Parts: sequence; structure tokens; C-alpha cells
Amino acid sequence: MHLTLTLDPFVDSDLLYAQQLGVDWIIGDLSRWDLETLGAARNRVEQAGLTLCGLGSLPASLVATAIGGQPQADEAVEQVCRILADMGRAGISSVGYLWPSLEPDDRSTTTQGRGGAISTIHRVEELRHDAAGTGREALWQALSGFLRYVVPAAESAGVSLIYRTDVSLGALSEENRILDTVDELDRLLELAAGPALGLDLDLGFATAVLGVPVEAAIIHFGSRRTLSAVRVSHLRLADGCAQEFFVDEDSKAVVKALRACREVGFEGALCPVAAPGMTDDSAWRHKGYAFGVGYLRGLLQVIG
Repeated sequence: MHLTLTLDPFVDSDLLYAQQLGVDWIIGDLSRWDLETLGAARNRVEQAGLTLCGLGSLPASLVATAIGGQPQADEAVEQVCRILADMGRAGISSVGYLWPSLEPDDRSTTTQGRGGAISTIHRVEELRHDAAGTGREALWQALSGFLRYVVPAAESAGVSLIYRTDVSLGALSEENRILDTVDELDRLLELAAGPALGLDLDLGFATAVLGVPVEAAIIHFGSRRTLSAVRVSHLRLADGCAQEFFVDEDSKAVVKALRACREVGFEGALCPVAAPGMTDDSAWRHKGYAFGVGYLRGLLQVIG
């Protein structure tokens, strides 16, 4: 597995920061998606002696339009397919997507964590799934229809579409969300054979939304070779909410997660999450990422 940071390939200081931390894999955070920009992003990362392992997320508004059945949906799907084709030409092998997405103010509040750090509290609605529900099945039909068009384009380009798990999903009511259980994520990943679809698993999501131990989630998806990235965050559930904590506030869980990664032969991106927010940190949270990278590197050295 490779310690990985998500950053802007066109910011020199970000590339220098990755070099200084000894991180060798980069997930690109782009604002433009044309072929020239994609090629330039890869070249800049490689010139810095790093590897561009993929791109963070397709534009959320584009994905929402493509899946949501809006009048511009067909045009949005075509645009996604063009991006995938251009990524293949540029030699970039994966891209994430988030769906559905929520604005931060809709899903969270903040409190003080250890040492006065800014800790986010995410609302998590109770999950029952007593019945499939017409709303949930409509969401599945919309997502399946989107993937039916874009997966062939991804396969042709040699690009993997990586679903990014996000704890904000837990704030939605049950009728308005899918992909919130292990079985439903399996259903998603089984919509296409081979590497066209993958999973970016946030450990906090496994705890707060899936409701399974982090090591169990890694073994489940890792053994099926659908796990593309692991994001190391630490959330604790209480009173219908999930609060952020520093990853070293539960070292046993993180060690179990890393050992599970070793057990299944995971060779993808291992991404620290810069949370909670530290005092006098930058907007990008340089201190937080440095803490996460250093902590994970130390644990990896210990477990061998």
C-alpha cells in the first residue's frame, strides 16, 4: 500500500510538501478536465518524482445532473464519457465520484476535540431497511442507468470509476439514500466485471454508516479485489451522531485496519484524513496531513 495525498498538481508548494513528507502517490484535485490539463497534471507530478495514481472526484454537479434525470442528463453523461476518454489518452488510470452529495451545513456541526481541535459532528440517521421502498429503488435505477452508459467508456479508456464513500450519506433519510450497507456496495461493484468499478473506503464511513468493524470491511472488499483506496479517519457514534477524533485516539482499530490491508494484499492508496482541525493550521490542513502521514508510517513500520 502507498501513503497518498490528494492535492493540486499545479501548486508547486503542494508537490514539494508531498516530497518532504516522503509520500510517493498523489491523487489529483483538478478544477479543469480537458485533455491538455489532464496531460499537464500527470507530467507535473511525474517531474516531481511522484506518481499520479488517479483523480479525486468528477465534478459533483456534473455527476448529479447525469444521474438525476434532469433535462441536461444526456449531455452530462456524454461529458463524463469524454473526460474518461481524455483520461485514458493522458495515462491517468482512475477517478472518483461522489453521489449523492450534501453541503457541509446540511450534515454537520462542530465541537472542541482534544486540545481544542475543531471536531466535526456528523448527523447519522437510523438505518432500518425493513422494505426496499420505491424511493430507494428509483435511486438504484438512476445510478444503474448512469453506469450502463459510462462503464463501457471507462473500460475502453482503461480507467476505473471509484465510488467514494462519505459519512455525509448518513444524514439523508432512508428513502433518499442507497449504498449504505455492505450488501448494497457489493451490488454496486457487481454492476460491471473487472476493474472498471472500485471502492474508496473511508474507515469512518464503515463505523458510522455501514456499522461494521473497520477490519471486517477491509477484508470483505479487499478479498474481492474491489478496494482501490482506504481513507484512515476515526469516528465515534453517540446519540445519532458521529464525531471526529484523531486517529491515535484509537490505535487498536487503526492497527487492525492496517493488518487487514496486509492480509488481503491491498496495494492501493492509503490516505490520511486531516481531521480534526488543528490550531493555526492552513485552510488545506498541512499540519493535520503531516500528523496523519507520520502516524501511519510509524504504524506500518511496526506491523512490518
